[in-house]
Amino acid sequence: MSFSVSFRPPAPRGAPVGDPVSPEPDEEYETLVMEACEVLAEAGDGSFRMGGFGTPEWPVDVAYDLSAFMEQLPDLLAGVRAHQEVEVDLYSQGLERTLTFRPEAGGVAIHCASRTRWVPDPACERLPQGELLTMLSELAADFAEGLVAVRSGLAEVAPFREWRDRGGPRAPRSATTG
Repeated sequence: MSFSVSFRPPAPRGAPVGDPVSPEPDEEYETLVMEACEVLAEAGDGSFRMGGFGTPEWPVDVAYDLSAFMEQLPDLLAGVRAHQEVEVDLYSQGLERTLTFRPEAGGVAIHCASRTRWVPDPACERLPQGELLTMLSELAADFAEGLVAVRSGLAEVAPFREWRDRGGPRAPRSATTG
């Protein structure tokens, strides 16, 4: 079982969840992701899955763990596309692992370091770069489609609106301009 990450959106709803969203012009990407994950978790029937390094199903949830991963997804995708090393910190209590994505010839080596008693076996897995990019882009698109399914006003907020084209997220301005 190699590294995998996915999100299954909730079933479509007939009524909006919460009030329409009108974010502040300077609202941070991380805040939008946290709000979106709360809405998706409240919907109840979506699921976030991660696995690999000897464990096919990691103990993850939509409200917190998906938020932690999605906060870092634009930088991860940008790094993989640019053949640069990128680190993703899965900091939630109980999960507590760091994934380091390192470019290799035609692929990406993913190293997993645990900060709990859980031991990754193997500690390194490899995926073709294109396969990893597709998986991450699909995650972004499914996340955005989930917001549409629950009729959240966040579905029309950048960057989620753009993710639905399956192009995946780009690095947020704050991450690239400081």
